[in-house]
Amino acid sequence: MIKDIFLLFFKASLWALGGGFVFIGVIDAEIKKKSWNSLCDVDSLIAITTSLPGPIITNLSYLIGKKLAGITGGLAAVTGSILPPFIIIYFLAPLLLNLNQEASRLFIESFFYGGLVGVAVFVFLTALRWIKEAFEYGLVSFASFILMTILMLVKVHPLIALFVGFSMNMLLARKDKDA
Repeated sequence: MIKDIFLLFFKASLWALGGGFVFIGVIDAEIKKKSWNSLCDVDSLIAITTSLPGPIITNLSYLIGKKLAGITGGLAAVTGSILPPFIIIYFLAPLLLNLNQEASRLFIESFFYGGLVGVAVFVFLTALRWIKEAFEYGLVSFASFILMTILMLVKVHPLIALFVGFSMNMLLARKDKDA
C-alpha cells in the first residue's frame, strides 16, 4: 500500500502545474477511482488542510497518506508529492542556464502556456463535479451553490456569499423537510 500511495501522489504532483486546486481535484478523483474513499474522508481532510499554514499540497498529502497507512503512508505521500517538482527543477535549471536569456524566457513561457490548457481542463472538471454533487443533494443545495458562485463573481466578499448561501440552504431545506 505504501508504494501505491507514493505512486498516486507522485502522479498527481506531475499534473499539479496549477497548484493546490488542481492537485486537490486529481487526488480526489484518483482516491475515488481506487475506492480508498471508504478509508479516508478526502473532503474533510481538504477542509482541514486549507486551514493549516503551509503548502496545501504537502499538508493534504501527509493527512491523506497518514489516514491510509499511518505515519509511513504520510511520509510516502509527501515524498511522492515533492519529488516531481524537485526532479524537474534539478534537471531543467542547468539546461536553462546554458541557454541565452531570450531562449530561456521563450522556453519557460511556452512551457507555462502549454500547462495552462491542462490546468484549465482540470479546474473545469473539478468545478463540474462539484456542481453535480451539489445538484445531487437537492435543488435547494444546487440553487444556493449557484447563488454563492454568482455573488462571488460580482465581487461580493466570499464570507458574505457563503453566509447567504448557507442561510438559504438551511431555511429552504428545512421547509422542504417539513412539507
